[in-house]
Amino acid sequence: MKCRLLGLTKYAVIFCGLAAMGVGEASADVRLQETYSTYQLRGLTPEAMHADLHRVAKRDRDGLIDGEVGEDLHWTLRLVEAENSCQVSSDDIVLKLNILLPTWVDQERADPAVRSLWNHYYQQLKAHEDTHRKIAIDGAERISKLTHGATARGPCRALERTLNDAANQIVEDTGKAQDEHDANAEPFDLEQR
Repeated sequence: MKCRLLGLTKYAVIFCGLAAMGVGEASADVRLQETYSTYQLRGLTPEAMHADLHRVAKRDRDGLIDGEVGEDLHWTLRLVEAENSCQVSSDDIVLKLNILLPTWVDQERADPAVRSLWNHYYQQLKAHEDTHRKIAIDGAERISKLTHGATARGPCRALERTLNDAANQIVEDTGKAQDEHDANAEPFDLEQR
């Protein structure tokens, strides 16, 4: 998917407006919570592993899910109002990632050529999922940079609404980047040679 210029422009305008109002350059950490899960593949040939993949792997509307990075992003802003201005006194950005990858339980018994094929497949899959992980982390860090130490004249509800709108735009843009990564991925599977 392509990012809409309107969406990016809206974000840039909000961000520039916040910068003019005094968004601090201070950085804050995103609390990253990662969990890893696996599913087991069996077989001594690429064809047998491929068949097992079709038997045990998760599915969605697009088909099989070889690997996956599930993400859950939340943020909490604490604002303080003083003398007709508002400041983010603290922010809590939490990104939870659940990374799912297969394991091959018959690897030790398999022919070296099949192990080589598995290693190639697994490295491609892991690199693909690592990019999904990086996109999610980059989005959370953009929200952190946006909110940390932000100040503005006027009531806190206005600043909070502006920051939440901009953060939600980042979430939308991140989702589009995730979709684009999947759409542009080089195809790979266990039976490739």
